[in-house]
Amino acid sequence: MTSLGRHLRSGASRHIASIVILALAVIAASCGEAERPTLVGPEVAPADQLRRDNGGVEQATGTTGVLDPATETSTFADSGSSFAATGSDTDDPTSAAAGIEGAVRPADGGVSAVFTPTGVLAAVLGQTDDAYLIQTPCGFEAAVPLGQTLTSVDVMLDPGHGGDEEGAVAESGLTEASINLRVSQRTAELLSQRGVSVALTRTGDYRVPITQRAALSDALGAKALVSIHHNTPRAAESTIPGTEVYVQSTSPDSQRLGGLMYERVVADLAQFDVPWVARTDAGVLTVLNDEGVDAYGINRRPATPSALIEVGYLANPAEAALFATDEYVEVVSVALMTGIERYLRTQDPGSGYVSTPRSFNPSGATGGQSDCVDPALN
Repeated sequence: MTSLGRHLRSGASRHIASIVILALAVIAASCGEAERPTLVGPEVAPADQLRRDNGGVEQATGTTGVLDPATETSTFADSGSSFAATGSDTDDPTSAAAGIEGAVRPADGGVSAVFTPTGVLAAVLGQTDDAYLIQTPCGFEAAVPLGQTLTSVDVMLDPGHGGDEEGAVAESGLTEASINLRVSQRTAELLSQRGVSVALTRTGDYRVPITQRAALSDALGAKALVSIHHNTPRAAESTIPGTEVYVQSTSPDSQRLGGLMYERVVADLAQFDVPWVARTDAGVLTVLNDEGVDAYGINRRPATPSALIEVGYLANPAEAALFATDEYVEVVSVALMTGIERYLRTQDPGSGYVSTPRSFNPSGATGGQSDCVDPALN
């Protein structure tokens, strides 16, 4: 067993690169075999430099706030190559898209998303000769210069929360949004090294509504959408990690993805000698609302098989101290990469399945488009 004290004393033993490999596009040739060149996204700020401007945990209910109001709906079209949204202020006369010059046409070459000059990944609605019309993270329309693009990906990683929605906050000040992003970045690097094309729903510290996270994954035709979180409030003491994975109630693929991630994450976290906390029904489970449908928007909205993983409890000071170390980020990222790769390349069943669904009704306090402020795009 590895002691937490040794991790904390040697926290600088591993340095995780701040350059994120955000995507490997799969570009189909007009004939012959498809090529898969590596696309390296723009540099983003390291996780420890992300802003922390909200001192409170987002939901008093103890959920991680991935739920969205039922009134914020989106519809998507055009076979995943682009999408158009309702429920966002696309008629705003101040929108950058209102001043786009030239006729807008479908994006050339099946382009589905583009990295803006500031490194934000956004879905492409169309293009002119010198600009893309995009759906911003908050669901507005904007114009950005032609740049690095994606047509499709194997995996979409979703760092939970971001911007003014920080998620859980540890006693030490570590925010859930920052550790979610850091783990997602490293997992993306590891997957790309294994030849898996991957992108992130957010590449920095900004808010992305659940509708946009789901739509971006569907537009890129991802085979798996993995939303990475760290839990709150503190649960009961446990001898094993309290990892939970929420899966889609009607998707066997989602459930297998969840089981494979759970199996490897729990096994690899067991090497750390910390006092874990866990709920009695921790494992791979469905969470249903009173209507009998998936309570979490990241499970309910996308067509992509999705799984939301709560790796551990940020509300537990001992776990939070571990989560702040480079060693933890490396171990959990390797575990996630391994589980996701097994899902893509094997028919292994996974484990940790809980037969009884958990009942939960969302408050809708976070994850929506209300008051959403886009990051700088140009």
